[in-house]
Amino acid sequence: MMTAQPTRRSFIQLAGAATAAASVGMPWAVQAKDADTTALYAAAKKEGSVTWWTAHYAQDAAEAVRDAFVKKYPGIQVSFIRQTAQVVYQRTLQDLKAGVKELDVFASTDEAHYAILKGQGALASYRPPDAGALPKAFQRIDPDNDYQLGAIGFVIINYNSDKVKAPPKKWTDLLDPRWKDQITLGHPGFSGYVGNWVLAMNDKYGWDFFTKLAANNPKIGRSVNDTVTDIVAGERSVGAGPDNYSYDKKAQGNPIDVQFPEDDAIIIVSPVGIMKDAPHPNAARLFENFFYSKEYSQTMVKVFNFPLRSDVPAFNGMHLGKIKFYRNKVNRLATGVPQMIAQWRQTFGV
Repeated sequence: MMTAQPTRRSFIQLAGAATAAASVGMPWAVQAKDADTTALYAAAKKEGSVTWWTAHYAQDAAEAVRDAFVKKYPGIQVSFIRQTAQVVYQRTLQDLKAGVKELDVFASTDEAHYAILKGQGALASYRPPDAGALPKAFQRIDPDNDYQLGAIGFVIINYNSDKVKAPPKKWTDLLDPRWKDQITLGHPGFSGYVGNWVLAMNDKYGWDFFTKLAANNPKIGRSVNDTVTDIVAGERSVGAGPDNYSYDKKAQGNPIDVQFPEDDAIIIVSPVGIMKDAPHPNAARLFENFFYSKEYSQTMVKVFNFPLRSDVPAFNGMHLGKIKFYRNKVNRLATGVPQMIAQWRQTFGV
């Protein structure tokens, strides 16, 4: 199905209308009372900073999260690196192997990374006091609380709205020869979003999907966000890309739009976890708990990501319960993504 078409003006109108609906008791708008974090904040201020490595969203969105946290908790600086999931993960593994204790909060878009780090005993068990504000389906995604939900996004079909008047409605439509030399993709060896998407397509349609897709000569970048860059520049017409960054660029007046596929958008459950040997353990816990604050969800909306709290309306009025999506299981990601990367390189040569 096609989503609503947001602009900066329509975003304000939609958010205002949804907020008004929430105030009169819409069933999906559950108000949550924030926990008292006074003592934790005081301990975190003594540490003075928190280091966060993230692949969850684009650079400007990460900057917005940093700024919102610093505004709510003055006296604690946020040092962050925004990179693709596999790059962030490999750097984390290298530091663990070398005994370097620099990272506080790890934020990848590949849930399997957390399962592996958990198995190595590298993550601290922590249940943020405000995590109860999450939708029930996404609470305790790890039963031992070694990691929690940090962000939600989707891989969808994005397209150049100037060039494409009838966008593909299904993933399998990308196999049509009409899209030859017109498709842009990221790379599963770099991007957690793309790794999720490749695994989902393989499990739904078999590897023959990619054999046929290769015949259409797609342009392959690294990050899933590279699809947005290609489409906005007019280098390619359609892609398997991110909903959030596509909407962001659309709202800036660029010729890009979004199609939620009839055969399922691929939901990206992006966790967040605290390193067991975090050099700033209290600041790390305060920062992770911030992900479940109203301020964090409001920040997500401003940068065209889905809010985690149900009492903050989405930028386009959509509710997660109305989206048809496919979710990879974490144990399938752990074994499947490395296999997909190897097969991808054989098929596409990159």
